[in-house]
Amino acid sequence: MRRLAARAHLWGGLLLGPVVLVMGLSGAALVFRPELDALPTVTPSPPHALDAIVAAARITEPGGEVHALRIPPRADQPYRVEIRHGTRQVNVVVNPVTLRVLDSRAPERSVLDAVHALHAGFHAGRPGALAVGVAGVALVLESLAGLGLYRQRLLRRGHGARRRSRGLHRVIGGASLAIGLVLGVSGVALALAGVRSPPPPASGGLARLDGLASAARVAVPGSMLVALTAVADARAQAELRTPDGMTAVALDRQTGAVLDVGTATNGAWDLVRRLHYGDFAGWLSRVAWVLAGLALPALTITGYLAATRPRASS
Repeated sequence: MRRLAARAHLWGGLLLGPVVLVMGLSGAALVFRPELDALPTVTPSPPHALDAIVAAARITEPGGEVHALRIPPRADQPYRVEIRHGTRQVNVVVNPVTLRVLDSRAPERSVLDAVHALHAGFHAGRPGALAVGVAGVALVLESLAGLGLYRQRLLRRGHGARRRSRGLHRVIGGASLAIGLVLGVSGVALALAGVRSPPPPASGGLARLDGLASAARVAVPGSMLVALTAVADARAQAELRTPDGMTAVALDRQTGAVLDVGTATNGAWDLVRRLHYGDFAGWLSRVAWVLAGLALPALTITGYLAATRPRASS
């Protein structure tokens, strides 16, 4: 049984090797996405009305419909307005104090968006997300199998380069096992979330955003507006941050009437996403997550070397 488990672990690692290499390197880059994709800061000051900010963004994209407005958590960060021309989306970054457009780009032109699409689904949409989920499950099983083999062979002696490769492989695997399991399980959850059927597209855009925001704040006293998004059935969804978490308010886009108040469904997924990318304990967790991500390619290389090098004669 030990020999069979070792063979399964070997061939599982060889087959997963290219996938692990791509996932580890792309994931390590995405951990520092906030720094790599940082936008210019703005002078903290009372912002203009939301309708004025959206109007400034639409000047650069005439004919487009406003799909969403996203408000940052800090006063020195710009606002982002998502404008759609049919199926094409453009993200316009606006200084809410001066109404100056700071940046305007389509997501497909962003290098980091391309890296994220590679990491989340191999640029293959829902089938790619499913493949990432299957690979994540296989990686978790491979890690658990490696842990069992490591415990069985901890005191086993060997010689030469093969012994050194196996020793290095076990050290890297043991050191990164806990974080690797967290990365694997959370990555599987995010991948399976990407397989779900997307919501129906919203027809029409947002208008009279200040009225919608005011109605949402009245429905959830003491909250802070995070985003306004156009959804299907002529509705808008306001996401608000409260001391207890995220709250979603469904609004009628035409009248501004409050239709429903509930827990934001993306709040839990945001926690899973932050856990997957190490965004919960500052630089300490992020550096640890990067090292764990880089350990995945290292495990593939050392495992391959241990498997292919000839046994030393005693």
